[in-house]
Amino acid sequence: MGLYKPLDSYAYTLAFSSLSYGLIFGLYMFVYSGFMAIALITIGIIAFYALITYLVFAVPLQVWLRRRGKKFNLINLIIYTAVAFLAALSFFIVNNPTNALAVLRSFEYYILSIVAALIYWFWDSIFLRN
Repeated sequence: MGLYKPLDSYAYTLAFSSLSYGLIFGLYMFVYSGFMAIALITIGIIAFYALITYLVFAVPLQVWLRRRGKKFNLINLIIYTAVAFLAALSFFIVNNPTNALAVLRSFEYYILSIVAALIYWFWDSIFLRN
């Protein structure tokens, strides 16, 4: 049973981070759309995309960073933020390769990246087991 404890904390971090990201930006879209109920569907859609992105980029990084094992480590936050910038940039490049560099001038790019890093770092620190 002891072998599964670290796996549980990775799974919890992944699940809570994805749901939190989906809720934050889904509710933002709900308010931005003028409180149209259909916009609430974006919570699930955004959470799903966050799950995939976190699984590909954040979980391997989390495994590597966990060797230090300190809760709420600011260095880890900086590393998560740098990787979030790369992950968001790659997502924007895949979606629109002709306009990839314009993303760097986009305020949304920075907000999406920083919030993604903060959320994952927060939940990683909560579920970090020493």
